[in-house]
Amino acid sequence: MVSIRAALVNRLLFLTGVKTFLSNPDKVDDNIVKLRRKGPDLPRARYRKIFNVTETEQDGIRVFTVAPRDPDQNIKKHVLYLHGGGYLMPIAWAHWNFIGRLVMATGRSVTVPLYPLAPEHIFSETLPAMQTVFHRIAEKYGTENIAVMGDSAGGGMTLALTHKLRDEDQIQPEKLVLLSPWLDATGTHPDQPGIEPKDTMLAVSGLKMAGKMYAGDAPSNDIRVSPLFANHADLPPVQVLIGTHDILLPDSQRFRDQMSKLGTPVDYREYSGMYHVWMLMAVPEGKQAMSEIAAFLAPA
Repeated sequence: MVSIRAALVNRLLFLTGVKTFLSNPDKVDDNIVKLRRKGPDLPRARYRKIFNVTETEQDGIRVFTVAPRDPDQNIKKHVLYLHGGGYLMPIAWAHWNFIGRLVMATGRSVTVPLYPLAPEHIFSETLPAMQTVFHRIAEKYGTENIAVMGDSAGGGMTLALTHKLRDEDQIQPEKLVLLSPWLDATGTHPDQPGIEPKDTMLAVSGLKMAGKMYAGDAPSNDIRVSPLFANHADLPPVQVLIGTHDILLPDSQRFRDQMSKLGTPVDYREYSGMYHVWMLMAVPEGKQAMSEIAAFLAPA
C-alpha cells in the first residue's frame, strides 16, 4: 500500500504540470528556452556545509563531486551519477537531495556531470563525453570501485554507456543501478497507454518527442538511444527499481526478462502503486529504496 506521504507527493507532482512539459508540441521550444534561461539547480550553501562539494571542468562540461565531510580514508568506493530529465532538462534539486542521501547511506563519494542536453546536443556527443568522465574518475578511484547509477533518462544513459565500454573492450563499472530507467525511447510498447492515466509525470507523446530530439538524425530505436534493444551479455551486476504506475514499467520488465534468458540475474525491485523516480523523494518508499540501493552497493 502506498504511504500517505507518497500519495501526497504524487498529487503535488501532478499539479506542477511536469507531465505536460512535452505533451504539447506547440510549447516545447518555448519550454526549453525557459529551462536554458533558468539553468541547472546547483548545490546550495547549506548543502556544501554538510558535504564536501568540489567542481571541475572537463572538456567544457561542469563536473561536481559530492563526498562525506569526514570520509574514511580507506573507502575508495565511488558512484558516477547520471541525472534524469528526458535528456532535455538540467539537473534539479531533487537529484542533489537524493545524491546527498546516497552519500550518507553508502559512504561513497559521487561524481555528477552536467552533461550536454538535447536538442542542442545529441547522443553521439553526450555518450562519448560521459565515457571520458568515467575514464577520468576511474584513473582516480579504480574502475573496480565505480558504480554507475542513473534515474530515468540517466538510467538509459547508464546502460548505453556500459554497453559502449563493453563493446570497445574496456573495463566496465563495478555495478549498475537503474532508477525508473528510460530504456526504450520509441514509446511503442502496447502496455504504456494503459499505464499512462496513472502516471502523473510522463506521457507517451512526450517520451517519443524527447527521444527523437536526443537521437537527432538517428532512429529512436538506435541502441545508443534505446539500450533495451542491445545485447545485454557480459554486463556487471545490475539493480533496477521501478513503480507500477510508471509508463516505463514495461521497459524494465523486458530488460529483466532479457537478462533472465541470458542467465544473468537482476536485483529487480518493483514497487506497487509507485510513480516515476519516487526513490528521489523524501517519502517512506524512497527511504526503503535507499536502503536497498545501499545494500546492493555494499562491498561483498
